[in-house]
Amino acid sequence: MTDVDQNGKAGTGHTEAESINEVSAMPSDEPMSNGEMDSGRRQRRRRTSMWILGLIAAVVIAALAVAVATRGGATDETQADGSMNTATVMRTNIVVTEDLSGTLGYGASDPISFRSSSAGVVTVAGLASGFVTDVVDEGTFVTSGDVLYEVNAVPIVVLEGDLPQYRAFNSRMSDGPDVQQLEQALSDLGYDPDNALTIDEDFTTATADAIENLQEAIGAEITGTLALGDVIFAPTRVSYVAEVLVDIADQVSPGMPIVATSAPIGGTVTSIVTEGSIVGRGDVLLTVDAEPVVLLLGEIPSYRALTVGVSGDDVAQLEENLSQLGFGETSEFVADGEFDTATSVAVAAWQNSVGAQPDGVVNVGDVIYAPANLRIGENLVAVGDVVANGTPIMTTSSSATFVSVELSTDDQDLVAVGDSVVVELPSGEQEAATVTEIGSVVLATQQGETYFEMTVTLDDPEAAPDLDEAPVDVIVASDRADDVLAVPVSALIALAEGGYAVEVASSDGSTYLVAVDPGLFADGFVQVTSSGLEEGMEVVVP
Repeated sequence: MTDVDQNGKAGTGHTEAESINEVSAMPSDEPMSNGEMDSGRRQRRRRTSMWILGLIAAVVIAALAVAVATRGGATDETQADGSMNTATVMRTNIVVTEDLSGTLGYGASDPISFRSSSAGVVTVAGLASGFVTDVVDEGTFVTSGDVLYEVNAVPIVVLEGDLPQYRAFNSRMSDGPDVQQLEQALSDLGYDPDNALTIDEDFTTATADAIENLQEAIGAEITGTLALGDVIFAPTRVSYVAEVLVDIADQVSPGMPIVATSAPIGGTVTSIVTEGSIVGRGDVLLTVDAEPVVLLLGEIPSYRALTVGVSGDDVAQLEENLSQLGFGETSEFVADGEFDTATSVAVAAWQNSVGAQPDGVVNVGDVIYAPANLRIGENLVAVGDVVANGTPIMTTSSSATFVSVELSTDDQDLVAVGDSVVVELPSGEQEAATVTEIGSVVLATQQGETYFEMTVTLDDPEAAPDLDEAPVDVIVASDRADDVLAVPVSALIALAEGGYAVEVASSDGSTYLVAVDPGLFADGFVQVTSSGLEEGMEVVVP
């Protein structure tokens, strides 16, 4: 099963899983008693018997015609022939192990439900009356100064600003903050090339000149004035047209929605991840109406639309994911919990990479957060099914591979959380693992036996693919002796007056007895203590 940590001598080779076994105990070949067999999943198999039982078959009884050795060292020598076998006294660690029966699995978790919300949907309504003669295409980016649509061949332009247009702009209007907003937008667009415009609440000749420059640029009639409905103010410079709500030749009136700049996903499942798959940060779980739902890592669920101007821990969590996925590499991007223009640009780049609408807005339902990678258990919906807010879509578990063990209350001192153990798979392969949880509540089997629930996690989550609910052995160290001298158990000689010795082979071919005190026994080796024995000596073995 393992080799021996023997200075200067090659062994049979450790596997990675044998971190608890330097010289480890082997399983007993004897059949289990009825009492052992009826303990079910808690059943354990000792990998060693009492060392003295192994010695009975291995030792040479003191009836040999040799002088009796004392515990202090050699008292006689015998001439050895050239055919004797020897083994080297080594310094190593001896570990006694036991098996605990367990079941391999991935754990369970609550189902993932589809979520959608109208939060984040921005519907743009116009103020003009008439017939639609042109309109932008879906998927278009509209920025300040662009024409959104035309009514009766009059272009309706988008300008940046928070105040909606509520009156016409002309030289007869009274002062107001809407005038200042208009002048700022015109100046930002470069329609005041001579810097004649004073940005204030007063409509002046310079204001009219800037309007004329705008009208010339968009192909409108040059009047120097803007009628009510000629402008749509939007709070951001860029909007993504997710849906056009009118068609050419439709009759519109003030307040009628024209486009939606973002939209919640919802509708028909068009693809879904395969059951049993391991999904991680940035992977698509499913698509709904061809729009992806993406897994990101984090503790905070998606509960609101994230767009420019929003701040908080959920924004910081999103920004951290963007950074980890490689979409926050510009100097302007900072994962500070403030959703600014740089965050929006990073979001749009990420959305484009997964095939989503690159609108720079993360709506509820666009992403699902989980603390760690997930393993897909069962898909609760299929391609073609219709989903709505709250529809369960799949069951998942952690991608880590767990072993569930019913730890007998008699064995509660055997292991502790954080201990390194070894899991032996049905194939016989051994994998390193760690005790990650031991329950504090005493449970009972139907036979009345008491136990604690113990969870062991494989260090390599991909070490046991497709082995759900498989029986395994968990090998734990029940006793150990570190940095001790050890010899093969067959080298021990039982003395007539009691105690044990080993026969040391000298370099000249002679041998002599050295008294030893045996200690732990494991894997055919035994710990020995003696003032007359040193590492590197050769001892006779049958």
